[in-house]
Amino acid sequence: MAPIIPEGRCYHRTMPPTTSDGSLLSGTQRPVDLPRRPLAATLSGLARLAADALGADGAALYLIDAAEGDLVLTAGHNLPEAAMGHRLALGDGLTGRVAAQARSVLSQDAALDPRSLRRRADWEREPVVRGYLGAPLRAGGSILGVIELTSHRAGAFGPEERGRASILADAAALLVERTRLLEQPPPAALASGGDDGGHDPIGIATVNARLLLTSATPTFCRLVGQPVEAIVGRPAMSILPALGRPGARDALEAALHGAPGHVGRIGLPPSRTGGEAVKASLSIIPVGDAARGVDGVLLALHDVSARARLEAELREQTDRAVEARDRLRSVIEVVSHELRTPLTSVLGFARLLHDRPEAEPERRGRWAEQVIDKARLMARLVDEVTDLARLGSVGFSLQRGPLAMGPLAREIVAEIEAAATRQTQIDLLIAPDLPLVHADRDRLSQVLHNLLANALRHGRHPVLLRLRAEPEAVILEVSDHGPGVPPEQAEAIFEPFVRLTSGTGAVPGTGLGLPVCRGIVEAHGGTIRCLAGPEGGALFQVSLPLEA
Repeated sequence: MAPIIPEGRCYHRTMPPTTSDGSLLSGTQRPVDLPRRPLAATLSGLARLAADALGADGAALYLIDAAEGDLVLTAGHNLPEAAMGHRLALGDGLTGRVAAQARSVLSQDAALDPRSLRRRADWEREPVVRGYLGAPLRAGGSILGVIELTSHRAGAFGPEERGRASILADAAALLVERTRLLEQPPPAALASGGDDGGHDPIGIATVNARLLLTSATPTFCRLVGQPVEAIVGRPAMSILPALGRPGARDALEAALHGAPGHVGRIGLPPSRTGGEAVKASLSIIPVGDAARGVDGVLLALHDVSARARLEAELREQTDRAVEARDRLRSVIEVVSHELRTPLTSVLGFARLLHDRPEAEPERRGRWAEQVIDKARLMARLVDEVTDLARLGSVGFSLQRGPLAMGPLAREIVAEIEAAATRQTQIDLLIAPDLPLVHADRDRLSQVLHNLLANALRHGRHPVLLRLRAEPEAVILEVSDHGPGVPPEQAEAIFEPFVRLTSGTGAVPGTGLGLPVCRGIVEAHGGTIRCLAGPEGGALFQVSLPLEA
């Protein structure tokens, strides 16, 4: 069986004589070969651990032979020598079924189970195997093998043992996967004892039985942020404080007694990694034979920062996708509701015009006006939904140019007053020498129209439009003398389809005008907010930067 440590060299300091407290007297640095530990011996220790933990009489670890496409018994506990090397086709018997179906199998009495095939010596001898539990060794989407637990007692395993066996199988799969990674040929620079630049994601160090660090690869040194001469000979826990945590400390102690362990994700402080925090996982592998005494442990520090960032980005993208889906559902519901009322009116008055041609011209004129008004309302709703969809999209762009806000404001006010069907008063107050802004004229016209229309619809006249200058911005304010906006709703009204509520229910409108205004203003690099007016009512304040 191939060794768990690749052929190659790492930086190592020969351990000199120590004092009674383990402190170093002297030392020199030289490259040496890392110690080697067969995978089968480590897996046998894991099989023994699994059998003891689950009360099994025997345990076996099968690995898939990629070349032959079948299962090979690689390690086990309390098995006869004749069983080692046993081969089993995928799908053949209980264990082959575990590998083929990629799920655990529990048999209360394998002696009576038609899925069971008795082809191994230990299954045929007395007392025969009765209880059976098998779990797949998963590595991502791949199956590396099967852990098999057997008992001479029928019904020896249940759902609890099944869950614990799956955890042990995951640990075995991780060990096998990491071993195969480490068995790959090392970089030429590492093989010659040189520095590979520290870009290998796996850093390796060895620790003796007294928990003093004895060797380290350049990658390990990079991950812990210290040179090799600063860490070799020091206590491992001083280099990796995470080893002092309860779970990691238990794994370290278990490794010193021959059982490999793994610590999920640990964080390396930014001060140890050149100012950038690193996420890493740590495997702790015994060095030596547990039967004759473990000489120390190997620490495999795997940089998983990139994976952690990708997972965070994936979670963020998933959250955004869910939010977008919910918003789309809300848009569809609200738009359908908002279109239904005016569409019903259009259909009703159009039916009257069609069915009653003899009606008085004045009455037919009122019906026609209702059709036109409701059709305009629907058109405005469609336009606002379209604008809201365009804002922030790839296709949305501003046609910027030097713009004088004073003349634009006068033009918009004149248009609104000319189109008004009832008495309308808009007071205009423009500061002298107002600077130009770099903006899209049509889009800011849309903002002015919307804010003034809202003020005229919900407030009492007169409405005040004021423009003034600040050192780096032009400030536009629209205030009315209406009921105002409650402070708790001042931010919410800029969300799509949110409308003010009053004692009589929701205020009329689509709930899209202000969100569109905010999108346009923010696209210009500005801000918009709702404040309380100085004399009551609402005051909408827009700040447009002079340069954006």
